[in-house]
Amino acid sequence: MKLEAFVKLAVVLSSPVFALATVIAQRAERASFFFPVSGDFGLFEPSDHVWTLIFMLTLISDPAFTDNVTGGAWADAYAKAVAVVAEMTIEEKVNLTTNKSSSTIEKPTAMVSKEPALRKKLSKRVPAGTTEDTRQFSQGGEDTPRTTQLTGSGVHIAFAPVTGGPLGRSPLDGRNWEGWFVDPYATGIASYLSVKGIQDSGVAAVAKHYIGYEQETFRNPYGDLESYSVFPVNEQLPISSDIDDKTTHEVYLWSFAEAVRAGISHVMCSCNEVNQTFSCNNAYTLNHLLKNELNFQGAVISDWGAQHNNIESVFGGLDVSMPGNVFGGLLGDFWGDNLVADVKNGSVPEYLLDQRVYRVLMPYYHLGQNTTPLPEVIYNANVGYYDQVDRTRNVRQPTTPALIRAIGNSGLTLLKNTGGLPLSLGPDSRVAVLGTDATDNSVGPDGCGAVYESCPTNNINGTLTLGGGSGYAYAPYVVTPLDAIKARAYEDGFEVAPILRDTDVEATVEDILPISNATIVFVSRYSREGEDLTNLTLNRDGDALVAAAVNQSSNVIVVMHTTGVVDIEAWADHENVTAIIAAFLPGMETGNSLADVLFGDVAPSGKLPFTWGKSIDDYPFDQPNTIVSDPVYAPQSNFTEGVFIDYRWFDKHDITPRYEFGFGLSYTTFEYSDIAINTTGQVDTFAIQQTAEPFEAWDGTNSLYDVLFTVIATIKNTGDYTGSEVAQLYVSLPGDDQPVRVLRGFDKVKNIAPRACATATFDVRRKDVSIWSVERGLWYVPDDEITISVGASSRNLPLVSTPGLSSRFLQHLSIFLWQTTTWKSS
Repeated sequence: MKLEAFVKLAVVLSSPVFALATVIAQRAERASFFFPVSGDFGLFEPSDHVWTLIFMLTLISDPAFTDNVTGGAWADAYAKAVAVVAEMTIEEKVNLTTNKSSSTIEKPTAMVSKEPALRKKLSKRVPAGTTEDTRQFSQGGEDTPRTTQLTGSGVHIAFAPVTGGPLGRSPLDGRNWEGWFVDPYATGIASYLSVKGIQDSGVAAVAKHYIGYEQETFRNPYGDLESYSVFPVNEQLPISSDIDDKTTHEVYLWSFAEAVRAGISHVMCSCNEVNQTFSCNNAYTLNHLLKNELNFQGAVISDWGAQHNNIESVFGGLDVSMPGNVFGGLLGDFWGDNLVADVKNGSVPEYLLDQRVYRVLMPYYHLGQNTTPLPEVIYNANVGYYDQVDRTRNVRQPTTPALIRAIGNSGLTLLKNTGGLPLSLGPDSRVAVLGTDATDNSVGPDGCGAVYESCPTNNINGTLTLGGGSGYAYAPYVVTPLDAIKARAYEDGFEVAPILRDTDVEATVEDILPISNATIVFVSRYSREGEDLTNLTLNRDGDALVAAAVNQSSNVIVVMHTTGVVDIEAWADHENVTAIIAAFLPGMETGNSLADVLFGDVAPSGKLPFTWGKSIDDYPFDQPNTIVSDPVYAPQSNFTEGVFIDYRWFDKHDITPRYEFGFGLSYTTFEYSDIAINTTGQVDTFAIQQTAEPFEAWDGTNSLYDVLFTVIATIKNTGDYTGSEVAQLYVSLPGDDQPVRVLRGFDKVKNIAPRACATATFDVRRKDVSIWSVERGLWYVPDDEITISVGASSRNLPLVSTPGLSSRFLQHLSIFLWQTTTWKSS
């Protein structure tokens, strides 16, 4: 029996059956382990799909793989969508699922945006993530910079936030800089707040990239678009992320659940395969996990180049084909007229098409985009920086620069300080500034010249403010570090001696550095979408630049603008390196943010959102540091480290990092004391859309996200500077297959005066102390004792409590939760 015949028979028998059957059949096409490969089968050869069909007939009524579109919290929008769809033709329905508009609903073409032109260049993953300030994650609501610019440009759908794809499994991933933390809990909190902030303004958010999208190499088989391309067009499969069930739930699905709770309008399925099935027609991950288990009611949108078929993607759970049948088929030519024909000839039941359209329309109605139209669409995504300026509109706000500056300075992470900072320079002082990362780009408007996709490392690119690829944005201006240092020199009277080269500096530094009070060396490391790193080395021989400085100066301050971890072992411990700042990607106010910290106006308070290893070999090594690069037909990335990513891996294998997850110094010091646990439960009032995640103690009235207990700790500022501290809570769950500890809370306590005390508060939810059972397919609180630790980083946890928080106690506690109606926000 051929695949085509199998498809037709499965459709006739049961379309829900086909959803899962397609997954198994596709895997069977190239996975010999699924069927027996030896023996006498008579008419049934190993390549046949009869075995799959027989198995699927036993599941003909199983609802777990159906679309599950009910509206949920969007009941009114669902009713409106159903009524409108009933009046639409097949062609109009298909138009709405293939990146087009429909005259029936008088809906203009939906404007989608990754980065609007002439927008303010905001901070990306770092330092926004390093601030660990929940208020800054949600800077997207009404009258806040991000969505003011989006709505001002007429954007209906913003392709943000990056909700865990990539999460940051490998430090070599070229796209890590677009996300938040290498931790599912923290990324989940950031995603929830970001989604809510965006959608509060009436703009639809998109959680991406779903799921297991953890490398750029081999992500796209559509020809030689990427630097890794070896095979001819469509002769190589995308990289397959092979992930077990426990890891899927406890690591990679976690943050998407939080996005659903925030009422996310759209989810973007990723370019990779998951367990050898294309992400955008994977019935298990889309229909079962996302639409049933997480109860997602919005539309699944394909990433550009992530769709690979017509019929299978309908049954597999895709709702919108992006970018549609455009670009001359460069990224595929699916749906459109193809889907119209498939519906009319019966290959795709029309009710499945209707469900796709319901999901497209519900966010549109729920967010009021039909009753409160956005401004005229003026942003043209297909033009360059210098082209068609009349097609852009200045949507900048006067208050935005101050916010960008504040996010930048609160996210700067001080990694070392033996007396180099803060700087105190008077009229008789001189500061030397080394490196091209301190100044303007010589060939374009900012960090990467006129071509945003690529930032050549052999070019003088100026100070690095963002990574590259589709998440890049041109800035209207950039305040460089040198600009800001000169402005401070104008005020305070000290001299500035810039040496704006990265190589051949020895002769110059011999003259300048010995007569300078301090030397600030600027180094960088760039990465971008479409290409993974091959090492963690600084660009433009940054190690040599630092070496030249420390040979001539005893007070060298190193400032790093990077997209993630870099190797600094050659000089990190050098006695002449008196301070190290990880400034990451601060955006257009980069210089002002840095100057605030350098000169002591603001005490640094950033914390690392990942573990900073000493070597690439410190990270999971079952594969070449988790990036698969062997050019084979069906590349496989086996997530054999399981739940042990980042700090969990370092803890499990007792590896000492350069700097641990959550680490960051200040100009002051803090003391932790007086941990206390309040076991008064509180019901979940934060879910805008409830998930349907199964858990052991469910009684019909409670939630996996109910607060079971609250932890309180005292933080005292024992130093001489006013400072802010990010207190962190970790949970240790019993079991040999569990990490030593997992982050389950953080609270940024701001502006603590010298000798003053403040309180950090952590609400711990049922899910936060639960484990996923693969055997039972649900979350459960373990029977043995749970340990709570609080402190300044993942390896600096002075407060530890084991207060008998066992499964029996917590399940008994849950019966009282319905009586509680408030939840104190942290």
